[in-house]
Amino acid sequence: MEELNLVRVDTADPVFLQYLPGNFRHLPGRDEAVCVGAVYQGMACGAALAEETAPGVYYLRYLFIDPRARLCGLGTYLLRGLLGELDGRGAFEVKAVYTPGMLEEGRQTLGVLERAGFTAPKPISTAFSVHLGDIRIPEAELPQGAEVYTAEEMPDALIDAYEALLLQNALPAFVDPGELGSPQADLTSVCAVDGQLAGILLVDRQEQALCVAGLYVMEAHRKGFVTPALIANSIGSALALYPPETEVIVSAINRQSFALCDRLFRRNSTTHKETELLSVYRF
Repeated sequence: MEELNLVRVDTADPVFLQYLPGNFRHLPGRDEAVCVGAVYQGMACGAALAEETAPGVYYLRYLFIDPRARLCGLGTYLLRGLLGELDGRGAFEVKAVYTPGMLEEGRQTLGVLERAGFTAPKPISTAFSVHLGDIRIPEAELPQGAEVYTAEEMPDALIDAYEALLLQNALPAFVDPGELGSPQADLTSVCAVDGQLAGILLVDRQEQALCVAGLYVMEAHRKGFVTPALIANSIGSALALYPPETEVIVSAINRQSFALCDRLFRRNSTTHKETELLSVYRF
């Protein structure tokens, strides 16, 4: 292991970016991200990436070891190196969210997390994967005074109101496009009632898939037309731009969102669901 070195990846270095998915390749070098790479005998052999989502709180976004360098402790070495970098930044918590299907070698990957000091995994949500054409478009009748827009079509006054709510932390972080890698304005839907924000459905792009990053309805408009109107608008926009076999990914974080997904997604061989797990490292 004397010829093994850990390097900080601060720039768009293709040598290490090859180990990161396309939707994360914009992060190395940004203030909120920490990326480290492993080099053995002068050759890159893996990378690990974390992103800060709140002061001192990071998410482990990706950990990948070149198949030629596995089964020799390199994953643990790389992850511990990343944690050391985060400790130097004053981090107090690192979260890892994953599904069993994301792990090529499940036991090995879980072992890496456990050896580095992460907690045992616990279920936090259900991840759905479905073809765009297999999503049932709900019927939605808009009452007088209600409008649904894509983010590209939003009136300036509604944009200003939305941004003000984000600045006031009156909306959850999952409907802040600034938190996403590739927000899709032409697929994101916003509902207004009498000119006031009633709800938003935010869509992100992850590799070749579309990801429903967040659906939020203001309390005064829940249990009504807003949710189906947002879904119908976004799915209709997506079908006009993408083929029906395009993959759509959704994470259901509670019983209500699980029931909604279970109702909208047709049950066939292209629809899958997996439990999402959370492991945490605390400094």
